[in-house]
Amino acid sequence: MLQRIQTVYLALSIVLNGAMFATALFKRTIEGPQHWISIWITVVALLSVVVSFWAIFQYSNRIQQIKIIRIAQLFQVMLLGGSFGILFSLGGIGTYLWDEAIGIVLIIAAFMAQYLAVRGIRKDQELIKSMDRLR
Repeated sequence: MLQRIQTVYLALSIVLNGAMFATALFKRTIEGPQHWISIWITVVALLSVVVSFWAIFQYSNRIQQIKIIRIAQLFQVMLLGGSFGILFSLGGIGTYLWDEAIGIVLIIAAFMAQYLAVRGIRKDQELIKSMDRLR
């Protein structure tokens, strides 16, 4: 389980999503007048973390693991869209918003880690199919 590279990618995704809570973007979200946005961003990020964590323990069923990671990627895209909305509501992209842009970079990196995990699972699946053909 832990020696597979996709587990490392999923753990990296969990860490990156957790690190998003320590960025200036999340701080600005909390300070905003619409509290439902901060609740929505928090819930979607936590759902992505929980689903990614759940996917780690589905290592014995690769097809199911890919489906679960796709669900986590859906939450990740929702988080990315909401974060871009918050960033643009702060006044667009400028040199004064570099701290907030770090939060978006973390979200994109977490999505890429999930993508790499799916790619690793597919490679494992193809390897197992090729081994079955040899038998």
